[in-house]
Amino acid sequence: MPPITQTKSNKMKKLFAMVVLLLSTLGLGAQSLGIKGGLGYSTLNGGQMSGADIKGRGTYYAGAFVEFPITFFLTLQPEVIYSEQGAKWEATYLGQKASLQLKTSYINIPAMAKLKLGLLSVMAGPQLGFLVGTPTQEISVGNSSVKLNKDTFAAIDFGIAAGVELLLIKGVFIDLRYTHGLINTLDRNNSSLKQLQISNKNNFKNAMLTLGVGLKI
Repeated sequence: MPPITQTKSNKMKKLFAMVVLLLSTLGLGAQSLGIKGGLGYSTLNGGQMSGADIKGRGTYYAGAFVEFPITFFLTLQPEVIYSEQGAKWEATYLGQKASLQLKTSYINIPAMAKLKLGLLSVMAGPQLGFLVGTPTQEISVGNSSVKLNKDTFAAIDFGIAAGVELLLIKGVFIDLRYTHGLINTLDRNNSSLKQLQISNKNNFKNAMLTLGVGLKI
């Protein structure tokens, strides 16, 4: 029986290969292809207990996209993005102030409808996400820090994305986008946040603001 880590690695390799194949196939009829990447501010939105203070954490993302013309002003832009996400928060744990950080990784596939207004474009669309790797939760109480692997996260995420794109020079653009999840990222039976006095319901959804640059090939 192969080790669990090897099995997960093989699954990630297969997923990556499928993503590359999908982009290659879509790119055959595309108006343009491109790459993009940048920085993000990720957090979790949901009901938290009194005394808990959930904040965002700095992250990054990188990926590729293809663009299909629909009309002169409207295009469809599917993307495949690797994204680091998660959140930071503080809470009282065992009578002490505890700092915590949740780190998650996703392969996100947004399908953006883009309205072109000269050099500026406005876009919006749905986004499907696949959790990759094992989420990590870092807990720091006093001077100690413990990392915990969590397997009780939703494997699939779904949300809505909206943003703007500004063309700087031919082929080079900057991209500002906000994405908000619509389904719970945590299993409601996951007791970790309940024990840490963060939430009684675990009804948290991903939220992320990104700013990056891209290049159309």
